[in-house]
Amino acid sequence: MALTKKQRAELRMKFGGRCAYCGCELPEKGWHADHVEPVIRFGNQMTHPERDNVENQVPACHPCNLHKFSQSLADYRRVIDDGRREFLRSGKGKALVRMGLVEMKPDPIVFWFEKYQAKGASA
Repeated sequence: MALTKKQRAELRMKFGGRCAYCGCELPEKGWHADHVEPVIRFGNQMTHPERDNVENQVPACHPCNLHKFSQSLADYRRVIDDGRREFLRSGKGKALVRMGLVEMKPDPIVFWFEKYQAKGASA
């Protein structure tokens, strides 16, 4: 679904003008409207067209949208956690942690929009 300029502006500000996943500031242009519940397009076809609506979209920076690809939130969370463990097993990762240049936390993966919504609920 093509968003109007107004819908796009509102979507960008949905989480304070930040990417729903990493929380980086989004520029006026150059960010993506990502489907939380995936919609996969191929040619003129689309899987789950019922999900192609503004309620199922969040603002995402280019890197996060490409990294999430067509995964569910649970799968994307798992991919990030797997990447964290792979990094820790690598020689470079171990060296950076040993040198104190990188801190690896066992914390659960929490996306920016979840923190933003929790903050709003507690305010």
